[in-house]
Amino acid sequence: MISKRTFLGTALTAGLTYALPSFAQDKPERATVVYGGSSWLGHYPVWVGIKKDMFKKRGLGVLWQSFVGSSGRLGSMVSGDLDIAGTGVVSALALMAAGNKSFSVIATPDSYATVEGILVNDAIKSVADLKGKKVGVTFASSAHVLVLDILNQAKLDSNRDVTLLNMPVSEMPAAMQAKQVDAVAAWTPAFNKVKALPGVKLLVDDREFSLFKRFAVGPGPDVIVVRNEFRDKYPRTTAAFMDGLFEAIVFMRDKPDEAASVLMELTSLTREEQKSVLADIHWYDRAEQQRLLLGDKPFVTGVEMLGKFLVENKQLTAAPAVAEWFDTRLVQAAK
Repeated sequence: MISKRTFLGTALTAGLTYALPSFAQDKPERATVVYGGSSWLGHYPVWVGIKKDMFKKRGLGVLWQSFVGSSGRLGSMVSGDLDIAGTGVVSALALMAAGNKSFSVIATPDSYATVEGILVNDAIKSVADLKGKKVGVTFASSAHVLVLDILNQAKLDSNRDVTLLNMPVSEMPAAMQAKQVDAVAAWTPAFNKVKALPGVKLLVDDREFSLFKRFAVGPGPDVIVVRNEFRDKYPRTTAAFMDGLFEAIVFMRDKPDEAASVLMELTSLTREEQKSVLADIHWYDRAEQQRLLLGDKPFVTGVEMLGKFLVENKQLTAAPAVAEWFDTRLVQAAK
């Protein structure tokens, strides 16, 4: 299985009956949402929303449950222990491919395209120069997907032309510094640490991923998912959560210094490190998510193409019809 860190829906049809509530008048049916998160940046909006009382002012308490990896987080949601969770979309694709229809994708909070990529020593001038080189990469990760795609674009064989070495992302700065590898595929904060090393430069980041160029979808974009049973039973609660989420996204975009102060408790980064990470993230407010998820739905199409790419590269067993797992009504609604 694949994930950003380690990867691991009632299908949306005309049979859905509930209407979205009017948030300004309607109180949540339930006072608490149990959310599955981690210190990864895709969970920042929920953490900020909790700490800045953005959910509380909507009559909603959010109980934060921390998980190391996506597999445990989504497993807990499917079993009913979590109501809403953040995850890399490939984790969700794995469940979709298995036919699990107990959840829906309801948002994509960010793009971290500039803080994940392939970093190389100065001798490597192009992707073609990776031929015959050792590349450190965490197998079954979004960075692994990026490497496979970039090599495909350059018509290099990942099995014959390049030596891919499986290693934890946390070990990459030391491996690069010791010249044990010629290149690494990393994500923040290891990405930033490797990039700061002398004699190291960025070769490509997620913006060069083939699907990002076409659909603004990286190799493992972040999404917010909801357990359908919870959404159907507590539509106003789910909608209030989404309102708080969008307020937090705007807050982080517009007030990064204040957001950094709040997030340091979650990430254990220094203030400057946290501000640096925030500066590299593009946060999708409600209007941008409407552009990505409604109309011609470029993000949904991109995720479907990502599923096919993963099947072609033997990272996924089947490519699901992902549009069936997207519930975009909560993106349309406004306070």
